[in-house]
Amino acid sequence: MSGSGALLGAVLGVRAIPLVLLAPISGVAADRFHRRRLLQLSQALAATVSFAVGVALALGVVSTWMLFAFTLLMGASNVIDRPARFTTAFELVPRDIAMKAVALNTIGFSLMRVIGPALAGYLIAWFGAAGSFFVQAALYAASGMLVLAVTFPPPRARSERSALADMLEGLRFAASDRAMRLLMALGALPYLLLIPVWGTLFPIYAKDEFLAGPQGLGLLMTSAGLGGTLGGFIANALARVERQALLQAVWIVLMASAILCLAASPTITMAALFAFIGGAAEMAHTASNMAMLQMSAPEAMRGRVASLTMLYPAMISIGAFLAGPLADLLGVRGASVALALTSITAVVVLCFAAPHIREMRLK
Repeated sequence: MSGSGALLGAVLGVRAIPLVLLAPISGVAADRFHRRRLLQLSQALAATVSFAVGVALALGVVSTWMLFAFTLLMGASNVIDRPARFTTAFELVPRDIAMKAVALNTIGFSLMRVIGPALAGYLIAWFGAAGSFFVQAALYAASGMLVLAVTFPPPRARSERSALADMLEGLRFAASDRAMRLLMALGALPYLLLIPVWGTLFPIYAKDEFLAGPQGLGLLMTSAGLGGTLGGFIANALARVERQALLQAVWIVLMASAILCLAASPTITMAALFAFIGGAAEMAHTASNMAMLQMSAPEAMRGRVASLTMLYPAMISIGAFLAGPLADLLGVRGASVALALTSITAVVVLCFAAPHIREMRLK
């Protein structure tokens, strides 16, 4: 709508607001309230927002401020959903296969990243943009209904302390526990500097560098999604590797290297290949990090620890604020190189400053 990389980054960036403000509260809710209701509430909100955007598109009244509002509200929906979802998924399987369960969950998300863009293209062609949002709203509503089919673990006894006290306890644990601090740093780094390349810079690559339009953007995004599916299988295969923290550092370096190669690609086909590799590294890293965080947390605090991982998507939004203006300043290729080199440097510094990363093992 605007042709501005900075404005595109800003629209994506406001998603950080509900993530940062609500994430600690949602973790307390996941530990204190029935998770089925939290999941249903999140899906109801997402369905309502998607339906409203569909109506606005059908009436031809969509403007930039509506995109900001949509991003804010969908961010709030995700904040409610993810801590309850991640914690429940972890508790539905025995501990010795928890890493595999997280990896399979990651594969599911990755498959949707592949199917979603392709399906959206056909939906827009058949029913228009408004119709695609109506279908999305219906799918969110169906997701909320499917939650009824899941047998949830019985809720724990309600804490006699205040929600604020529980929230502060979770924050203190995350700040004081060495393993938790390192895992959070390893988890947040690619979300801040590398993953924003997919959402913020890929549209610019498709439009300005490869002159490929929406089809080219779909190719790049689908390639990253296919790579993510492979990354989930790789994480599943490597679930028994003990030094998962060190493995996460390796995945970050591999992802950054793929982005460096993508920035040097002369054709969109070659760029899609490196997007595939980067997507695989991203998902393998995410599956390992999520599982280790849950396994390192006390059982009664898993919801609050899971809520802190909602800061990862907030890092994507903050990274979008960086990537968009960098693309305007350095060009999209220069911005990609700057973000990738900064990530590699940060991993090297972190590994030398905190050698515990090399020794951290699965519990």
